[in-house]
Amino acid sequence: MNSIRAPRQPITPLLIASLAMLTAFAPMSIDMYLPAFPTIRSEFGSSASQVQLSLSAFMVAFGFGQIVYGPLGDYFGRRPVLIAGIVLYIAVSVLCLLAQSAPQLILLRFIQGLAACAPPVMARTMVRDLAERDQAAQVMSILMASSSMAPMLAPLIGSQVMYFFGWRAIFTTLAVFGALSLCMALMVTRETLRPEHRGPLAFGGIIARFAELLRSGTFLGYALTTGFLFGAMFSFISLSSFVLIGIYGLAPATYSFVFGATVITMTIGASINSRLTRRVGAEVMLRRATWAPLIAGCGLIVCGIIESTTGALGWFPFVLLATGLIGGMSFVAPNATACALQRYPHMAGTASSLLGVIQFGSGAAFGAIAGALLNQTVLPMALFMGAGGIASFVVYRLLVSRDAG
Repeated sequence: MNSIRAPRQPITPLLIASLAMLTAFAPMSIDMYLPAFPTIRSEFGSSASQVQLSLSAFMVAFGFGQIVYGPLGDYFGRRPVLIAGIVLYIAVSVLCLLAQSAPQLILLRFIQGLAACAPPVMARTMVRDLAERDQAAQVMSILMASSSMAPMLAPLIGSQVMYFFGWRAIFTTLAVFGALSLCMALMVTRETLRPEHRGPLAFGGIIARFAELLRSGTFLGYALTTGFLFGAMFSFISLSSFVLIGIYGLAPATYSFVFGATVITMTIGASINSRLTRRVGAEVMLRRATWAPLIAGCGLIVCGIIESTTGALGWFPFVLLATGLIGGMSFVAPNATACALQRYPHMAGTASSLLGVIQFGSGAAFGAIAGALLNQTVLPMALFMGAGGIASFVVYRLLVSRDAG
C-alpha cells in the first residue's frame, strides 16, 4: 500500500465529464429497462410483482451496498475500487441479458446493484480529495445537473433499443455504458487518496470510523438535510403517476411532460447553484436554500388537506409546489454533500458511503411508506413530500446551523 501516490489532479472538463458518467449508473440502470417490464413478464411467464422485484432488488443493493465501498476506497485507493466495481457491473450486465427466468434476473439485478454502488461513491470521494468545500460544491452541482438528465434520457433509449433489438439488448446497452465509463476512468482519472489518509481495513477500525461519523450531529445534520429531500422526491416519483394519471386523468404523454419539467428544473437549478456557490460559498448557499423546501412543504400539506376534503384545487398546485421542492434539492444536495465530506479528509470514502446510505435509505423509506398509504386522494403524496421538505429545514437548523461557518 505504500506505493500509492496521490498527485493533485487538476479538475478539468474532461475529468468532470468522466465523474458525471460515474454518478449516472443508478438512473441509467433503473430507468432504461422500465419500458421492458410487460415484455419481460410475458417472456418469463411471471407475475408483475416478480418483475417489479427485479427493480426493488437493484435499489436495495444499491442503497445499502454503498456502505462497503467507502472503507475499501480508504484502504486500497479510489481508483482500484472504482475499476473493480465497473468491471463487475459490465460482467453482470452481460449475464442479465442471458437470464432465463425471473428469479435469475432478480438475483443478477441484486448483484448489479452492488456493483453500481462503486462509481458514484468513488466519484464523490474523488471530488472531496481534489477540491475544498466551495469548489467541491460547484463540481457536485455540475455532476447533479449532468446526471439528472439520465432519468429523462434512459427510458427513451431503453424503449428504442427494445423496439429494434428486443429487451435483452437493453442490458447490452448498459454493458456498453459501463465499458465507456471504464475507458473514461482509465484514461482520465488518477489515484486521489493521499498516503497519510489511508484508513484501516480491519473490522474494528472500520466500525470506529462509522461510529465517529454517527456521533457527529453536524455530519448527520448534513446527511439528513439531503436525505429528507430525497424522501420527498422519492414520494413524488413513487406516487405521481398514480395521482396524476389515475386520480386526475392526465394522459400518459401529458404526465411525461409534467414529470420531465421537474427534472429540467433540477438540472437548471444545479447549474445556477454552481455559479452562485462560487460567489457566496457552499454553507451560505445551503442555509438560504433550505427555506425553499420548507415553504413548498408547508404549501403541499395545506393544499393536500384542502384538496382531499373539498376537491376544489385540482392537480396544478401540487405539480407547481412539487417542482419548487424538487428544484430546491439541486441547491441543497451539492452543498450539503460538499460540506459533510469537507470535515473528514482522513476518511472521505467512509463518509461518502454513509452519506449515500442515509440519503438513499431515507428516500426509499419515504417512497415505500407513502406508497403503502396510497388512496384515492392526493393527500399521501402531499403529506410525505411536505414532511420531507419541512424536516430538511428543521434538521439543518437543529444539527448544523449552530456549528456551521
